[in-house]
Amino acid sequence: MNEALDTDWRAKYASVTAALSDKDQFQSGIFLCGVSACVDALISMHDMQNLLDADENSRAGELTTLLLERVSRGVGGEVRLDWPEGPSWLRQHLKIHYALGGTGPQAAWVLSKLGARALITLEDRHEQMLKVIPSGVLLAKDELAVEASDIEPTGGHVPEIFIFEFTAGQPIGDLVPKRSSRVIVRFCDRGIQHDLEFSHLSKRLASSAAAGLLSGLNDEPLDRMEATSLEVFDLGRAWMAAGLKTIHFELACYDQKAPMTALLSNARGAITSLGMSHSELLTMDPSAVNPMEAMIALAGRLDIDRICVHADTWAAAATVGDPVVELRALMAGCAVAAARAATGAPVDTVVINPQAKFQDVPFSTYSRRGKWTFVACSAPYLDKPAVTLGLGDSFTAGCLLVLGSSNGKSRMSNQDGPKPGHTVCA
Repeated sequence: MNEALDTDWRAKYASVTAALSDKDQFQSGIFLCGVSACVDALISMHDMQNLLDADENSRAGELTTLLLERVSRGVGGEVRLDWPEGPSWLRQHLKIHYALGGTGPQAAWVLSKLGARALITLEDRHEQMLKVIPSGVLLAKDELAVEASDIEPTGGHVPEIFIFEFTAGQPIGDLVPKRSSRVIVRFCDRGIQHDLEFSHLSKRLASSAAAGLLSGLNDEPLDRMEATSLEVFDLGRAWMAAGLKTIHFELACYDQKAPMTALLSNARGAITSLGMSHSELLTMDPSAVNPMEAMIALAGRLDIDRICVHADTWAAAATVGDPVVELRALMAGCAVAAARAATGAPVDTVVINPQAKFQDVPFSTYSRRGKWTFVACSAPYLDKPAVTLGLGDSFTAGCLLVLGSSNGKSRMSNQDGPKPGHTVCA
């Protein structure tokens, strides 16, 4: 390990985590978090012997083969499996822990723990769903933002989404993973949450809100993708028309490149910011190992102000805004995600685990290209995290906390901290 590099980044993150402890600064406006929600069924792949023992020619055996193949490549991601009886089989044969799921709800959970107010979309208000919504995460009811405990359950159980987690160095049968991650398995296309109460209330609150977050179209059937994306981005346009300055779309995983490209074609004029994992960027542009050019090109096509990408050991953004604020946002996102990786859940006090490592960013951390500034940071990395689920959502929440708090003018963004250098690209 490069001790000088580790010490330098650790010192920079200390100022970021100190600023995150001042929760009063995050009360200026509510965060609007849509448009998907679900119950996550969490399964440890190190404790799924019944699945490993399944007949390889059975549907359970097919799932086992799919999971182990991904683990062998160190690949997580999300897959859709056509096995209607799958949820019932898994509930009967495996140990499951249930939790709140969906990018918007996950981000809202993180934001609420850090002292911010966050409103989520929720159409599926059945008992199982309401049970997993943590205190502090708000729902729309009668034009008010209320706690889940104030909602009367309605409707029947909606199938959960199954999350198979694996940790580097811990065996799964005869296979020993080299990388920690998780595989998300859907057995149906749930679609987005068509929550009219959220739509009405969020439009009314948008003028004073801190930021808006849209995500979850990857759970939409392909034949409904076009119509649904238009609906979602119309909501973004309504927020923008009301004066909301930061509207972020988090991409999430798609089985094919085509739907990803199609939905982004409808995003122009509806969002100001786009986020994704590095693997998702590579799906769109396999040449984006060094991501700057691909990020700036995509942001230009969408006419947005900002695009960010997160990876295991770094995060980067291209922005037309203040690069110092942007670097703070990236580091806040990385710090919040790393704290969750270390503890296994969203935290109310963000600290960098002493076991976390900082690696050199494999490209320039500051560049200029016309109106665009490109900034990047090293991210605290744990070889064996307590959890991998929700880390991207936590990163998104941390970024939005900085970008959305008082329109980026909070103490979080103004205090002295790491400044970019002066490398200029021709």
